[in-house]
Amino acid sequence: MKITKIAEDIYQLKVNMEGILFEGLWEMPNGVSLNSYIVKGEKTALIDGVCGWDGVPESLIEMLNEMEIAPKSIEYLIINHTEPDHSGWIEDLKKVNSTFKIVCSKKAKELLAAFYGHTEDIICIEDVDSLDLGKGHVLSFTSTPNVHWPDTMVTMDNKTGVLFTCDMYGSFGITEGKTFDDELSEEEHLEYENETIRYYSNIMGAFSPQVEKAVKKSIELSPKIIAPAHGLVWRNPEIILK
Repeated sequence: MKITKIAEDIYQLKVNMEGILFEGLWEMPNGVSLNSYIVKGEKTALIDGVCGWDGVPESLIEMLNEMEIAPKSIEYLIINHTEPDHSGWIEDLKKVNSTFKIVCSKKAKELLAAFYGHTEDIICIEDVDSLDLGKGHVLSFTSTPNVHWPDTMVTMDNKTGVLFTCDMYGSFGITEGKTFDDELSEEEHLEYENETIRYYSNIMGAFSPQVEKAVKKSIELSPKIIAPAHGLVWRNPEIILK
């Protein structure tokens, strides 16, 4: 469990997972990280929340407490992708915070209803929509459907240029003590590239035409940092985009 500042008022909350099967099928000999992000403007947004294995949310609550952020103070949950490793904690959060609003795609709204019966306080976004958190942090949203689920989107913080992409640009593998791509040695980069290719092959490969469209959209956004929900944060986004 680790908290890292990745840009002004933006923090990564990371949980490393080992000894598990991805989707109950594929071995991950080097584990995988689950990354969530906090954007603290005048209002607080939680992006792509994390939980422990089996959907237990205690790891998320512990990290929020460590940051002195009361779960009740979170006003927005940004759900880029509703797969349960990124959304399985929502109903538990409702028990301590009944006022937050979920920001997601229209398809994600359908999935939240199907998975959890969650139908209230949901803001469905279009590509032209934005959300002002204050202190200059304005989030904008871009749909990236079928990467690798029909609900997927990405979120950009326009002040810092951080692009939050959930599963897109993710990777298997745990990099102990390191958060950013530019912290790796050349040898570590080669090892990590293999984990990234393995992740893409298993998760995204069947959706390559949709991924290609999403990459073009990402390039048009000109991100300064790419922050996925698995693996490293890219301070050199052109590497993972390529």
